[in-house]
Amino acid sequence: MSKVDFPLVVSAPQIAQLSPVKGKGKGRKRTLTLVDGSESDASTRIVVMLTRLVDTLDLNASLPVTPQIMEAMRLRIIQLEEQVASAQPPPAKRARVEKDDNYEPPVASTSAVSAKQAAGDAKKRKMQFKTFFDRLKKECKSDNVKFQGKGPKTIKFDEVLTHEDFEALFKGKGNLIQPTPTNKPKSTVTIMTFNSAQITDLFEGELKPLKGNRWTRSLGGGLFGGGMFGGGGMTMSKSKKTGACDLTVNSLEVNYSKNNMKCTLKFDVSEVGGGYGYGGYDSDGW
Repeated sequence: MSKVDFPLVVSAPQIAQLSPVKGKGKGRKRTLTLVDGSESDASTRIVVMLTRLVDTLDLNASLPVTPQIMEAMRLRIIQLEEQVASAQPPPAKRARVEKDDNYEPPVASTSAVSAKQAAGDAKKRKMQFKTFFDRLKKECKSDNVKFQGKGPKTIKFDEVLTHEDFEALFKGKGNLIQPTPTNKPKSTVTIMTFNSAQITDLFEGELKPLKGNRWTRSLGGGLFGGGMFGGGGMTMSKSKKTGACDLTVNSLEVNYSKNNMKCTLKFDVSEVGGGYGYGGYDSDGW
């Protein structure tokens, strides 16, 4: 830059002034390129250099309103508007801010997932066997099941199970009767049997003590009295419920149809120590 003999400070009546910026931008260097190609510097005061038309402006102080400054501001405003219009919208607020773009959340180990799934499967299996037992318990107390010392009773009921659920409950347990390599290998009907010990293992602790009802046998009366020799008609004594009795499960047969998803459970149940005397009455007369 050539030497400047003297600066000329333009007086107030000749030029308008812009108010200074209060409390904003202190210490920050700001420049403004004027239309004559010169650049303002925020570190100096207002000086108009007549020799080269180079203006140095402090943007934080009061500014003279000259054609050069107004044109520079107009062009800068247009430039900023174009930048805003072409700028990409800000990204949506993320749920969490990661330290770097290559961050990947930790993945649970296979063993942890397997253990959790195994626990869930065990709970589901336990609940299903509890459902079986509750149904068996209800049937054993039904008036249609009469324990009269004549051997075990068969209690049968159906449940609807998907093939996946059936295999989760019964696969690899008990004695497989069908299908086998030598017995209907392509059959869609599965038949399995379980003995007493196998039933206990199968139910995984859900096979609780069972109770049933003891009944007297129905007998024809008056054979020696008013019936055959006494001239009276034959009478029948109805079966009567005499009290509760303990039961044991001897065996179980499972029949499952893959096509209609019907699972039939057939329990063989008998009374514990249930010996009867003549005519179905015990030693107490009943």
